Amino acid sequence: MNQPEIRALFPVLAERAYLFSGGLAPASIPARDALGRFADEVTFDPGHFYDRIEREYRRAQDLFSPLIGAEPDEVVITDCTGAGSSLAVEILDGFPGSNVVFDTLTYPSSVYPWMLPARESVECRFVAPRDGAVHMDDLAEAIDHDTIAVSVSHVCHMTGFRHDLHALGTLAAEHGAALIVDAMQSAGAMEIDVHRSGVHFLACGAMKWLLGAPGVGFLYVDRRYLDRLPPRAGISGFAYDYPSWPAGGLDPKPGADRFRLGAPPLLGLAGTLPGLEILTGIGMAEVEQYVLDLAGYCIDELLSRGLDLYTLPDRNRRAGIVAVRIEHPGEVCDLMRRRGVDGWHYADMLRVDPHVFNNREDIDRFLAVIDELGTP
Repeated sequence: MNQPEIRALFPVLAERAYLFSGGLAPASIPARDALGRFADEVTFDPGHFYDRIEREYRRAQDLFSPLIGAEPDEVVITDCTGAGSSLAVEILDGFPGSNVVFDTLTYPSSVYPWMLPARESVECRFVAPRDGAVHMDDLAEAIDHDTIAVSVSHVCHMTGFRHDLHALGTLAAEHGAALIVDAMQSAGAMEIDVHRSGVHFLACGAMKWLLGAPGVGFLYVDRRYLDRLPPRAGISGFAYDYPSWPAGGLDPKPGADRFRLGAPPLLGLAGTLPGLEILTGIGMAEVEQYVLDLAGYCIDELLSRGLDLYTLPDRNRRAGIVAVRIEHPGEVCDLMRRRGVDGWHYADMLRVDPHVFNNREDIDRFLAVIDELGTP
C-alpha cells in the first residue's frame, strides 16, 4: 500500500488535517464498514456472531502480537491501557521493603496501582528529566537490589520524549527488576520488539496509533510470568468442564489466556481489527520511518519560526508527538479547528500527532495557522 492509498482509507482527511492520533484515531473506511456489519449481525443474527467470538479474539491476538515482537499466546486483550497496567502490577506485585522506579513523565495509570493501600509497603521512586530527556544514569542511581520494577511510558504524551527500551531492559535486567512499559503513544507508530528489548509487561490501548476503537486494550506478559495464578478469576481464564467442573479446582489455561475474565469487547474488536490489518499490511518499520520523517518536517518548520519545542529534535528520542510551547494554546487550538486542523493542548503546550495517513500538506495547514497568528 502506498501513501495515497493509505490516505484514501480515512474519509476525515477529505476535509480536515487530522493531527490527533495521540488522542483518538479517525475511523477508516474498513473500520466503519466492520462496525456496520457488527450492528447488522447483532441485530438480525446474533447467534451467528456468538459462534465467532473466539475467532475474533484470536484474530486480534494474531494481528497485534507481531506489531510489538510478541507471540500471540503472550497477549491478553483488555479494555484499556490502565486495565493492562493494573493487571501487570497485580501479576508482579511487591513485597515489603521493595521499590518501583518511575520517571516523572510516566503516565498516571502506571503509577496509581502501586500507590493503593495493598502496596503501601512498596516505595515509589521518581526520576526527573534533564534537558527534556530522562537519562539512563539518573535511573540507574535510583535502582538498587530491592527494585522490583522499572515502570515508564515509552513515549511521553506531554513532551513526546521516547525512551530507549533496549537500554532500559538491559538496566532493569542488571538489577533483576521487571520492565513495565506503557506503550499507548508508541504501539502502532514505532517498531517495538519486546523480546529483544527485555520488556516484561507492555500495556496499550487500540484507540490511538493502532487505528482502533475505544474499549480495547492489550497486555503483553513475558513468558516467565505465564505460569502464575491470575490475580483475577473469570470463566475465560480456566479450563471448564460442566457439570463436573468443581471437582477439578482451579485449572488455569495456558499462556496469557489465564488472565482473561469473560467475553472480549466485541464492538471494539470490530472497529479495531481493520486498523491492525492496515498496519500489518504497511509494516511497522515503514510506519516508524514515515512517522519520524513527517514529525521531523513539522519540528524543523516550527524551529525555523523561532518556536520553543518540548519535543526533542533528535529522532532517536521522539516518536510521532510534536509538542510546542506557545501562548494561549487553547485559543490556538480553537482557531485550528475552525481552519480544519485537529490537535490538542494543555497548559502552555500545543500538540500535533502526525501518523502514517498524514502528509506534508496536513502539516502545512497546521503551520499556516501558526503563521496566521504571527507567533512568537
